[in-house]
Amino acid sequence: MIKNEYGLLNSQKMSLKSARKHVNILNVRLDSTSIEEVLNTIGDFRQSKHKFSLFTLNPEILVEAEKNKNFQKILNSADLSIPDGIGLKIAEPSLKIIKGRELFLKLLSLARKKNWKVFFLGGMGIKNVTTGPALDKNGEPSSEEDRKIEIEIIEKINKLKPDILFVGFGYPKQERWIYKWLSKLEVGGAMAVGGTFDYVFGKAKLPPVWLEKAGLEWFWRLLNEPKRIFRIFNAVIIFPLKILCSKLWQKRA
Repeated sequence: MIKNEYGLLNSQKMSLKSARKHVNILNVRLDSTSIEEVLNTIGDFRQSKHKFSLFTLNPEILVEAEKNKNFQKILNSADLSIPDGIGLKIAEPSLKIIKGRELFLKLLSLARKKNWKVFFLGGMGIKNVTTGPALDKNGEPSSEEDRKIEIEIIEKINKLKPDILFVGFGYPKQERWIYKWLSKLEVGGAMAVGGTFDYVFGKAKLPPVWLEKAGLEWFWRLLNEPKRIFRIFNAVIIFPLKILCSKLWQKRA
């Protein structure tokens, strides 16, 4: 009889997701965990040949998910949903925040230690990162030419068979793309990394440490990328308002 990672029979098995401590914010599940636990879980996934998806979520993404139930479904399908954004503590003060780029670097270190192969997809003009097709907001190729590029990249990924695929198309494109293609990819798992490639590989400037610790990274991004103002507005204004309304509603119920 086949047992899963927890030693349970398949007929009795408990999902890995339900076995971990988690919270629900605006109807999206987030794991309350540590980097060490995430790395151990991914190691378990690779050992058991479980193809995993990992999303890093912030207030802006949760606001989008509340408006779009299909996107919410996609987020909740992830094997690991990592809280990445200090603003999430407004909803759940005890939540452990894990920086996406910090987790990315830890995973690269683990990959080197384990001799895992990795594939970087989605960066623009970054050495060693495959640019990929232009996608619309639904994660679909923007043109027939982009569709051809997408197929070529999928063939390239499947030929390499990486242990971890890192996808940096930006939300919600990257999560939708992973959700659509993961079952057809010869990979150990996939992580949505947003703008991590830009920061880690030196294309964008990292915020000062004191700003990060003060929870003001959004302000740094606004100064350097003014066009993000509407996205930042969703994260620092709309999200707290939605959480406040949700808590008031719960008290009245």
